[in-house]
Amino acid sequence: MITTKSKQDDYLTEFTDGDHVGQCDAPVGKGGQDAAFTPFALLEASLAGCLNITLRAFAASHDIELGHVETSVTVVPGEAGSTFEYSVKLPEGLSEKDTKRLLAALKGCPIHGLLGKPISFELKAE
Repeated sequence: MITTKSKQDDYLTEFTDGDHVGQCDAPVGKGGQDAAFTPFALLEASLAGCLNITLRAFAASHDIELGHVETSVTVVPGEAGSTFEYSVKLPEGLSEKDTKRLLAALKGCPIHGLLGKPISFELKAE
């Protein structure tokens, strides 16, 4: 669970899972100070981070020497829904077979799976 708390500055918000602490903010054009990641950037980071971890975990469990990998995600809002566009930079020197296996493993990313299904929201009274 993530819990947020308002900070003194307009829209600056602290979030925590009880062990780790971060901040998010609105951009200047939306009234914030641009002092931290935007909530949209954090959503993109969640998927990009999960894709990266998924690739590295798959490589480790299949004895693929992976090294450095880079993932990028952009959320593109649309009228009928949003699209998560992502890219992956794998190190040079991987075999075609390992490259195909790694790219197929991306579908095993838990956040990718979650975001690929219908989502609902429920307000819980406190």
